[in-house]
Amino acid sequence: MKSDPQKGKTRARGRKTAHVNDYIHPLDYYFQLFIRAKETEGLRPKSILGYRNSYKYFQKWLLQQYPKLSVSEFAADHIRQYILYMQHERPRFTEHPRLRLKYQTDIGLAAKTISVRTNFMKALFTFMYREGHIQTDIGSLVKVVKSKDDTVEAFTKEEMMLLLTAPNKEEYTGFRDYVLMFFLFDTGMRINETLLMKISNIDFIHRIIHIPAEDAKNGKPRSVPFTKKTKELLQQLIEENETMFGKQAESVFLSNYGEPLSQNQAYCRIREHGEQVGLKHKRVSPHIFRHTFSKMYILNGGDLFTLQKILGHSDLSMVRKYVQMNPDDLRKQHDTNSPMSQF
Repeated sequence: MKSDPQKGKTRARGRKTAHVNDYIHPLDYYFQLFIRAKETEGLRPKSILGYRNSYKYFQKWLLQQYPKLSVSEFAADHIRQYILYMQHERPRFTEHPRLRLKYQTDIGLAAKTISVRTNFMKALFTFMYREGHIQTDIGSLVKVVKSKDDTVEAFTKEEMMLLLTAPNKEEYTGFRDYVLMFFLFDTGMRINETLLMKISNIDFIHRIIHIPAEDAKNGKPRSVPFTKKTKELLQQLIEENETMFGKQAESVFLSNYGEPLSQNQAYCRIREHGEQVGLKHKRVSPHIFRHTFSKMYILNGGDLFTLQKILGHSDLSMVRKYVQMNPDDLRKQHDTNSPMSQF
């Protein structure tokens, strides 16, 4: 009996479905030059990733509308067409199936998102002009889409308490979520800085968190203080991590499999706790915790300059955006501090 010569060999089956990234556009080569230049300038990896993502969306539109458009044929109007597409045709949350299902009728990206992607295109085409690849500075001809001032509403004290009572602290994930939210309210740290935080970054004696330059958004190290209650919670969570997973992990906030908690997981958990306590009328995300910390810090008597240092901003203009007070806040502050309140 003859043996089958094909036995044990991999059999070719259906072909892989092509994706947008399997194709190329004439602009792709110049985008790679642009990225190389930015990397040699020392641009942070996160900013490089932002450029890559912005180009991916622009490339997808180009391949659909102008697949063979040569670099010499590019004009400012092509960028304006793409901006109009983002404003009036682009569905929201296409990269997030869960959110897309919830907001399936929403068309048109947020003004801030359009502004970021327009700034990228301006930077790309200005680079190409300065390097001599195109004859016209297309980027300078396109105006950046102005985004409305950030009017994100911070949580009230009552809403803060509701969120902190939402997790089931009898379960590991519930206690971890409670500590995470308490920590964000107490420090005002960005969610990525928080999730990247290592045990070695925490000075429990002086109650200071040292954020290294590579983890900070602006690439500058800074120190963030925390309260005694947060110290107790962090120490308890670290002990439970070691008990739960058998060894001491470097990260503080872990998934229920012992791996560092991802930003997407943190966003989803916090959003679920918000829905659980009925906070459906406002946005519930880690960024709102940062807004809430900033506002409460000032209302409780803190000064802008110290807050600026804690938040890690280079100037006060950005700090002021975080401290947004509603009419009730203004009235209470006025009643307390008006010179006529002494009469």
